[in-house]
Amino acid sequence: MIAEISNRILFPLNCARAGSLDILQYMKEFKASQFLSSKELDELSFIRMKKILEYSYQNVKFYKNLFDAYGVKPSNVHAPADLQSFPVLEKHHVQDNLKQLVAKKICMGDLVLDRTGGSTGAPIEYYFSKKRTRSIMAATWRHNGFVDWHIGDKTAILWGASRDIPKVTMKRRLRNLLIDRNMFFNTAGFQPNEMIEFDKQLKRFRPKVIQAYANSIGLFAQYFRENGIRPFSPQAIVTSAEMLTPENRKRSEETFSAPVFNRYGSREFGVIASECKQRDGLHIMQEGLYIEIMKEGRHLEKGETGELIVTDLLNFAMPFIRYRIGDAACWKQGTCRCGRGLRRLSNIAGRTTDFLLGADGRLCSGAALTVALAAERPSLGQIQLEQNEQNRIICRIAPKKGRVTVAEDKKYLVQKVRQYLGERTLVDFEIVSRIEHEPSGKYRFSKSTLTNLFQVN
Repeated sequence: MIAEISNRILFPLNCARAGSLDILQYMKEFKASQFLSSKELDELSFIRMKKILEYSYQNVKFYKNLFDAYGVKPSNVHAPADLQSFPVLEKHHVQDNLKQLVAKKICMGDLVLDRTGGSTGAPIEYYFSKKRTRSIMAATWRHNGFVDWHIGDKTAILWGASRDIPKVTMKRRLRNLLIDRNMFFNTAGFQPNEMIEFDKQLKRFRPKVIQAYANSIGLFAQYFRENGIRPFSPQAIVTSAEMLTPENRKRSEETFSAPVFNRYGSREFGVIASECKQRDGLHIMQEGLYIEIMKEGRHLEKGETGELIVTDLLNFAMPFIRYRIGDAACWKQGTCRCGRGLRRLSNIAGRTTDFLLGADGRLCSGAALTVALAAERPSLGQIQLEQNEQNRIICRIAPKKGRVTVAEDKKYLVQKVRQYLGERTLVDFEIVSRIEHEPSGKYRFSKSTLTNLFQVN
């Protein structure tokens, strides 16, 4: 009953009070458009792609210069294959050209500054328009609906990005009681026995959904199984922020007696793709994002794995055009039994992080540390944490070009590592020209060879 009131009455009233009724308009649009045919959705996204190309060429200095340098014009784009001649936007382009990427005549008061979590080791800052933040929220709720997760449903959240966890105020408490109905567990630093308390809270709170970092829910499932704990079973578990391995999916489903649904997203774009109840590939947010899968400069269409290139179709304040996000995937062929026409991705090879063990036995999500260390210091360059013994962390730094304040960076990193892993943690440094990728081709922000995270030395 409360969930229904929140969904149908309180949330719309709150949107009206905040002057953000376009969230409801976007939600209505996305709820309907997901069931267009694949052909109709392909046409819709390509039309929007051409529109953002034309707009960016006319209104964004960076793209005008870049397209001219490559000798390409948006007016010459007539089919998806024509996009292959356009340059790819790299992370360093965004880092080095923030102001030139903002569209002309955009009011600074309409810009929302955000930054990536640094899962590639090289965080970037960028802007959304306020309108785009609302369409991203609407897209999130549309994708939540894939698993019957709606506004007002109780949700337990295992999360490590402290900036995403709302500050506790009286106003926030009231909103959470009536609308959001969330329970948070911060995986940025906790003792193993706190997982037992978390299960007790779950059994009191009885959430419909658990939303979690993929490695976090896997770790909790492992701990519960090893300690003979039968945890609360929600209707669904939705994982994101990290790669969902088959092992973590299987372990989590068996332990929590609930289906696990994979989600792929990013700070720059919000939800990119999600599994529906069929769990047969991840449906992309096709009305708001144009996805290309590339290999050696050509589009891939039939089951080959390649690089994901993403264009934001709705952020006219600071367009991301053909952005190399740093992940790989392939197209899922055929149609989904759920009836949605949205294209699907499979075999996503995304961000990889390990849990790290503090000197006092506390555990810290590697994904949480990307935010705590890298994202809060965009000027740092690329870093990687490696743990081979409990009381010691190896910190590799590939300094940003032209940066000479390595001593300051070391001091900052020691302070942050000890904040999250304990004051007795030893930090060793390696200064390198570049940080190598794994044999799989993926960059790992944190890596650990420890085999027992629940045993304190």
